Parts: sequence; C-alpha cells; structure tokens
Amino acid sequence: MKHLSLCGAWTLEIPGSAFGTVPATVPGSVYHDLLTAGRIPDPFYRDNETEALKLMEYDFHYSRAFSVDGDLLDCGAVLLRCEGLDTLATVYINGTEAGRANNMHRTWEFDVKELLHEGENRIEIRLDSPTRYIREQYAVNPADGSSDAMEGFPNLRKAHCMFGWDWGPRLPDAGIWRDISIIGVDKARIRDVLVEQFHGNGKVTLKVHTHITHLTDDPTEAAVSVTAPDGTVFTGKGECCEIEITNPQHRP
Repeated sequence: MKHLSLCGAWTLEIPGSAFGTVPATVPGSVYHDLLTAGRIPDPFYRDNETEALKLMEYDFHYSRAFSVDGDLLDCGAVLLRCEGLDTLATVYINGTEAGRANNMHRTWEFDVKELLHEGENRIEIRLDSPTRYIREQYAVNPADGSSDAMEGFPNLRKAHCMFGWDWGPRLPDAGIWRDISIIGVDKARIRDVLVEQFHGNGKVTLKVHTHITHLTDDPTEAAVSVTAPDGTVFTGKGECCEIEITNPQHRP
C-alpha cells in the first residue's frame, strides 16, 4: 500500500466574511486557525464566546495543492482517506466533486483514481455552516436535548457538547480535525480482523476472521501468526482459519 499524507499547510477561506484567506493547519479547525493568525480573540475569555459563535454562520473552504507520482496512480485503487471531517463536507479534486460527508465521528473514503493526474493536483473541502443546518433541521424535525445547548443539535452527527452544555460554551467549531491522506492499494487490503477464543482441555482454539476488501480479481490469501511469550509461533492460512494454541502461556 502506498501512502501520501495531505496533512500540514492548507489555506482557509471564509466566503462573505472580512477574513479573506487565512493560513491553516491540518489536522486543525477554523477557530484554531483564526486564533493562530491573530484574527479573533480567545473565545474562552469572558463573553468572547458570543462573537465566536457568530462565525459558525459562515461556510468554510479549505484547499491546498499536492503532487502525485505515476507509481501511486498505477495502483489498482486510489482512495482519499479522511479520518475526521467536521462535519457537513463536500470534497473536490481538481474542481470535480469526489464525495460528501455528514458525520464527524467516522472515517470517510472516496475513490479519486480517475480525478487525479500525475504532477500537481488540487483539493478543496467545503464545510457548510453547522448552526444554519441545525436551525433549518429543527424547523423540520424539532428534536430537543439539553436545555443548555442550541436548538436542533441532535439533528447533526457532530460532537453535541460543541453546541453548549451546562459545563461548556457554544462553540461548534468546524474543520479537518484528523489526518487526511491518499492511499494506493494494488490488490486488496484488510478491512478488519475478528478473533474468537475457545478455551478447554488445556488449550485455546482461535478462530480468526480476516475481512478483506478485494479491489481486483487477483487471488489473495491471508496468513495469520500468533507468537507465544517463549517465541513459539502458531500459524494459519485463509480468510477464516483456526489456530490451536497448545499449552497456552501467560506473559510474565
């Protein structure tokens, strides 16, 4: 698997605001970037929270250029992996929409192989106003929660405490808050692994389920190994295999 990190320096633009463009850092957030640039006062000081909250009525555009080589494009699949988008995001690669997100609590992946070209490329992520969204959704679905929070917050898969709580301010930030990267996969990759344990008669049987995402028709095989504290290695093969651990040991 090939990996191209898109973390680091980006540009933040807030259309319709007086801020214009601001240097940004990913992972990061709108409030963090504006604070770092000296464009807003500390929102946690006195009643600055009120003015900071008004910023979330805007939309936010993050962008940067990046370079792609031929080796990455030759992979069977090329995916944009976004580990944290906060929250209502539309992703563009070289001006073409690559995908949308609406949940800050999960990882999003988008197939971008056909949108990339060798050399310099450009990515833009547009984040919609979270406060406008919950206000509009509350009119349709008046879901309520904490009386200390903003109306409509349960309608958005975003950290609810950002909208205010009895112990916290109303600062529903936005941004690319976890790592973002482009990954190239040749044939297949492991999605997740489930290990079941069956104990009895002085031994342990492990049933290992390796869930593989196949990206091509090429054959693949999973190989599993378990190393005991004394260095003994037990092995198995296949996407679902059983490994018998005789004389199981405790790690000192």
